[in-house]
Amino acid sequence: MMRGRVATALAATMLWLACAGGARSQDAATDLPPEDRWTFLVAPYLWAISLDGDAAVRGIEADVDVPFSDALKDLSFGAMLLVDARRGRFGIGVNGVFTRVSPEDEVGPLDIDVTSDLAQLGIGPYYRAVEWQYGESASGQPLRLILEPWVGVRLNHLRLEFEVRGGRQFDDSQTWVDPVIGTRFAVDLAERWIIAGEADVGGVVAGSDLSWNVQGFLGYRTSLFGQPMTLTVGYRALHIDYDHNNFKWDVTQQGPILGAVLRF
Repeated sequence: MMRGRVATALAATMLWLACAGGARSQDAATDLPPEDRWTFLVAPYLWAISLDGDAAVRGIEADVDVPFSDALKDLSFGAMLLVDARRGRFGIGVNGVFTRVSPEDEVGPLDIDVTSDLAQLGIGPYYRAVEWQYGESASGQPLRLILEPWVGVRLNHLRLEFEVRGGRQFDDSQTWVDPVIGTRFAVDLAERWIIAGEADVGGVVAGSDLSWNVQGFLGYRTSLFGQPMTLTVGYRALHIDYDHNNFKWDVTQQGPILGAVLRF
């Protein structure tokens, strides 16, 4: 039972992992901002995640097979926000994530509290390499295909604390950086509708043994209080294989994503 609870705690802790770049492709706008000034977007988002894989902490091994509903009930606190800045064809995205999970478990006569903290900061500059107008909407607006390659890093810090009530307490943590390279795309379907997506590969030379991410979104352009806004729905799959000093996380995370992107 301890193995199962450790798996659930780890799964919930990693609920929002690798968000860097995750929301960026939700609003890969096809209209370039002016060359003489910066424009910004702010994107809160939610990922309804399920997990499948293997994990280990301090020699405790666990199979991770957790649906989103089981991870959500142990999520004590989560904060996620993306800020993206553009000027002409160049842009840069910065993403911060923090979650705290505090589930409880009973192992025989013992009551065990597990506290898990995850902090992450991702940064990645990108460049609009392809902008192809393939048609026009019914109102005469251009319809475009966009490709934007990007490179960056993801800084991850994961801490786990186990406390037996009336007994001993121990914790473990890992910090690592993954170099990442990828590309994102956007295709105008109509004046208000857009398809966007992203794929990237990270780790290998440093940090994780391997990480990969694929995602796709359908977006609807509208406005809020006079500011441009895109509402998105999509799906994301992320795999991370990290194994260092008896700390292992080899898990695929996937599920639907809902987002709202405000542009200034």
